[in-house]
Amino acid sequence: MKVRVKYAKRGNLRFVGHLDMMRYFQKANRRAALPIAYSEGFSPHQIMSFAAPLGMGLESIAEYFDIRLTDEGAETISSSEAIRSLNAQMAEGIEILSFLRIPDDAKNCMSIVHAADYTLTFLEKAVPEESRTGKAELSEGETEESRMGKTKLSEAVAEEGGESDQSRALAAAVEELLACPELLVTKKGKKGNLREIDIRPMILQLYADQMTLSMRIAQGSEANLKPELLVRALLSTASGRVLSDLRFRILRTELYDAEMNSLESYGEQIE
Repeated sequence: MKVRVKYAKRGNLRFVGHLDMMRYFQKANRRAALPIAYSEGFSPHQIMSFAAPLGMGLESIAEYFDIRLTDEGAETISSSEAIRSLNAQMAEGIEILSFLRIPDDAKNCMSIVHAADYTLTFLEKAVPEESRTGKAELSEGETEESRMGKTKLSEAVAEEGGESDQSRALAAAVEELLACPELLVTKKGKKGNLREIDIRPMILQLYADQMTLSMRIAQGSEANLKPELLVRALLSTASGRVLSDLRFRILRTELYDAEMNSLESYGEQIE
């Protein structure tokens, strides 16, 4: 039986690389006593295939890997049981979301990935340490009272209109970006060489809602756009430059095949 597992990767574990995650799940599968099938030969290994690797520092609620269960073990396991067993072995930040049977002739998840959804949320600008502690030196003619007044005024402006101005800038930057017939960016290859590519055809959907950016971009073997490259292009527009000092978090929310079916839609519950 072939099974597709969906999991979330959040928090500090976003800094754990793809190869380490593969090794982590190999151990977790053994500890959860899953009846997973192994390859034959001198060095047997778990039959497992991961979908598109997640970039370092990114979070996700839509990571996938396929496994094959033994014929005997497949008759004794259910989706709910497998999820409980696996989650009992998970570190904080990793959660198994689904455990679904897929057709025996289904292609592995890595080979069918064609696109991905991401959300990018802009965060407040980091406050310098000296400002938080109040230890910064006073400028000439400045008093503690005048500094406190300026701080309260800045906070009031931010509450009343600052975020609104930023959200309008984000919406304008999206319009500017989508209006471009081509978007040339410099990308570093695997061998360290730099090459220029047009990422405009790889942007399938892009829209802003307040300070959250939603995107559907090409991912896979044929065309692959990292969300960081798209953000770099966005912040280089005339409207986007005002957002360049803001921090942000990126979350992958789904993976799709060429027909825009989610990878999860291939499966069914094991009762």
